[in-house]
Amino acid sequence: MKQHVRCAVAALLVVALPGGLPAQDLGLSGTDAKELASYRLTMENVKKVRAATVLMLEAMKKDPRFQKLRKIEAELEALEKKSELTEAEIERATVLEAQKEELEASNEFEIGEANSLDGMEASVKKSPIVTNALEQAGLTPREYGKFIMAMIQASVAAGFKKSGMIKELPKGVNPENVKFVEEHEAELRAMQAEFEKMGK
Repeated sequence: MKQHVRCAVAALLVVALPGGLPAQDLGLSGTDAKELASYRLTMENVKKVRAATVLMLEAMKKDPRFQKLRKIEAELEALEKKSELTEAEIERATVLEAQKEELEASNEFEIGEANSLDGMEASVKKSPIVTNALEQAGLTPREYGKFIMAMIQASVAAGFKKSGMIKELPKGVNPENVKFVEEHEAELRAMQAEFEKMGK
């Protein structure tokens, strides 16, 4: 349930990291790489993704499956804090773990498995929570996928550059996007703090 929001937030928050994957290692095809290289990050699309992510978080909090998952996680956490468990508590923990795995396995949006823009777009369309949030924020699933990949590419490249690990940007990375990440690092980090607070 939380994977789609984590991906959106990660795309906003992977800012000036000292390590990560070079852009050419993202597994994109030639067509995808060209489409992504021509995509420009702007504060307008950052704000749209931020708005969509807020809507996703709000919708998830109301989703019965997410509420059930949160209760299970809270109960498991309480059991883990005990120094010793009774036999009944051990059985209860086993049941809870199975329920948790079942809920997580039913995740309708596994963006981590998408290795192309088409795959990412298809994954996004599987989730009513995500598609509704994107529509309200004025983004298409394709634009959302491009934003995520472009932000991760630019942020990782900016991180390598900042740490001195590279002197030239990897082929296919839009230098304007790297410049954008560098110039807006403070704003992106402010969003990180906002999402971390909302996620608690």
